Amino acid sequence: MIERILKKNEQNVAVAPKEPLYKSDVEQLEIMVEYTETHRRFSDDQKLEREIACLNVLFPKVFRPMYNGDRIVGRYDALPIGFGSVTSVGAPGHYCRFDQMAKLRSRMEKKYHSTIDDLIAYWKLHDTREIFYRDNLLENVMGPFVDVRYPVIITARFSGMYLDYNKLLDYGIDGLIGLIESKKSENPSSMIEYESMIQALQLLQKVIDHHIAEVKNTLSESLSDDRRCQLVTLLDALKEIRNDKPSSFLSAMQLAWLYSSMAGVVNYGRMDDYLGDYLVSDLNSGRLSEAEAMDLIESQWRLIEVKRTNVNGRVIVGGKGRRNEKNADVFCKLAIEVTKRAQMVEPQFTLRFYEGMDPQIMEKAMDSISTGITYPILYNDDVNIDAVMKTMNVDYTTACNYVPFGCGEFVLAGKGVGTPNVCINLLKSLTILVHDGVDQWDYQYKLGPLNVKKMSEISAFEEFLELYKQQLAYYIESGGQAHAQSYKVMNEQIGFIFTSILTDDCINRGKMVLDGGVFHLGGTNEMYGNINAADSLYAIKKLVFEDKVLTMSQLQDILAHDFDGHENLRRKMTDLPKFGNDDDEVDQLAVWLHEFTCSHVAKQAEKVGLDSWLVVVINNQVNTEWGRATASSPDGRIAGMYMSNANNPQSGADINGPTAMLNSLAKIRADINAGTVQNIKFSKRMFDQERKKIQALFKTYFKKGGPQLMVNIVSQADLIDAYHNPQNHRDLIVRVGGFSARYVNLDKDVQKEIMERTCND
Repeated sequence: MIERILKKNEQNVAVAPKEPLYKSDVEQLEIMVEYTETHRRFSDDQKLEREIACLNVLFPKVFRPMYNGDRIVGRYDALPIGFGSVTSVGAPGHYCRFDQMAKLRSRMEKKYHSTIDDLIAYWKLHDTREIFYRDNLLENVMGPFVDVRYPVIITARFSGMYLDYNKLLDYGIDGLIGLIESKKSENPSSMIEYESMIQALQLLQKVIDHHIAEVKNTLSESLSDDRRCQLVTLLDALKEIRNDKPSSFLSAMQLAWLYSSMAGVVNYGRMDDYLGDYLVSDLNSGRLSEAEAMDLIESQWRLIEVKRTNVNGRVIVGGKGRRNEKNADVFCKLAIEVTKRAQMVEPQFTLRFYEGMDPQIMEKAMDSISTGITYPILYNDDVNIDAVMKTMNVDYTTACNYVPFGCGEFVLAGKGVGTPNVCINLLKSLTILVHDGVDQWDYQYKLGPLNVKKMSEISAFEEFLELYKQQLAYYIESGGQAHAQSYKVMNEQIGFIFTSILTDDCINRGKMVLDGGVFHLGGTNEMYGNINAADSLYAIKKLVFEDKVLTMSQLQDILAHDFDGHENLRRKMTDLPKFGNDDDEVDQLAVWLHEFTCSHVAKQAEKVGLDSWLVVVINNQVNTEWGRATASSPDGRIAGMYMSNANNPQSGADINGPTAMLNSLAKIRADINAGTVQNIKFSKRMFDQERKKIQALFKTYFKKGGPQLMVNIVSQADLIDAYHNPQNHRDLIVRVGGFSARYVNLDKDVQKEIMERTCND
């Protein structure tokens, strides 16, 4: 069967070309050798001294020169070996991208091969994730991220950190140094921590000096009057922020951007909150016009997009808890207009809204969405703030600073860690259980030490559910232990110094973020295949235990042969009621599965020493990637086929219209998890002609408890044509799951999954 499945999954993969690194191969290699030798000089007991020394190797060398038209400096290249936080820009901690090193080796002359081989050998022992994987994988059960052969995958990563940019801008660099100096007497045992923070800020000043020199050199060239004026203004901003806190919109943007780049974070916070006052001050003083402000915002958007962080690049606007809502809303409105006109894949522009918000903001949001850009993504504060208070056990003021990162996981901006270091495939788990513990994808036993009853011995559906719960509980508990261990391993290796400076309450405590400094040490567990699993449970309930069309043994045989010779039974399975049609009987199984997994995941937090550990159902393209390695399932899905995206119905299964689909989604509780994503697709004709009705539909959904919505405006005809004729649709943007992408740059089966989602026309 595997050979047939592999043939089904042959793809013509279209990959978005990344801009080549500015440094030549030889220059990159020289930096990476120096970085490695620097790392080698220190022990783990000197992790902070080592981190600062390694960062001094990278910065400012890894910044490329500004491009003509850039209004902000700070284009950053992540080398194959270096320091980072997330896999989309380097990797967490001290990292080696072994795939990139192999490509570098293939490009370079033979005389460099031994040097590259030595680097690879060193980092096989010292790469942060490699260290974690050595002792934390479970044979046939728990594999490395993202090896989709396993029902559970784990990793060590530090995703989704949102920094306290208000603190950065309120103090400025010298002010922060002064604040840190003042804490030394309060925490005399933290002298190394405080010195490393100060050295990091001094390195930031060195980077600013580098860019000051660059702008001065550029000013010596032949330039247009407009460009010269732009660069003079930029030079003044850089000179100001080298020591002092910013006083203008541009200088505030520039300081926040350079800091985020050096910290390695790729989500940029509540930008209207920390930039709104500067914007309004400049507008009121005449320093900027609205048009000039929008040009600056677009330049910022361009720098975010060229990083190509894929599932990251979040900018948040709107929502409760901003310091000056009136000024923040001015930025919010201009940023929506820029997003609409720029038509970029990133930033992942996100609007938090609430009852009583300025109604113009939602109107502008709908106008932007109508262009097909997919932004802004909509988050419902009236649901999500209460959910965060409950799930993270924090007060209202703290919960108001929730932010979605990456694909949509919630974290507390400037106060929390919430990275998803564990993923579980609920559908693969179910298929493994159906076949008495053997995965029909590779015929490996994947129940670990569990000794469950054979399927042929089960006499009631409730008994089957109990066995499924036991299996999921084992996966969840193992994952919780691994997640906590990932933080311990990272903390042994890394301080994440830049991130720690702007994360509460690291400065006051004299601790790094993972060493007791962060206010809320949480984490999340990504779950995939939820709705396929629920639909499959319903099929088992109906066909095996209620209508007795099949025995469990017969079901096993049919699925093991991928429905060959049983097309009528597959059609029967496919035609059964599915989640997404407001059919309460099948919807309640999705509700049951969601509530069990959320409850059992949350129970692990205290056991493993976390402040919270919560489910997120925020699939990216991994619903398709994991589907490629998931065997046939009782919902009628063939082996290797994509799974449903997040809590959304399986593509094309919602046949009763958008109201029924949203009614099903609203049944999934939002107050027991840390983020879900809901996709809905309309043709442009329908969205334009029925806009008031659609907005009323959204309003009803949100009042029923809908936490979030991502709206894609694209015709089915355009998707089909783009699938077959990609050269004609280079600019077509679609919402994949928790992120947006240019349709033609996606793998073919990811394109097909999106194409086959129901389009309301």
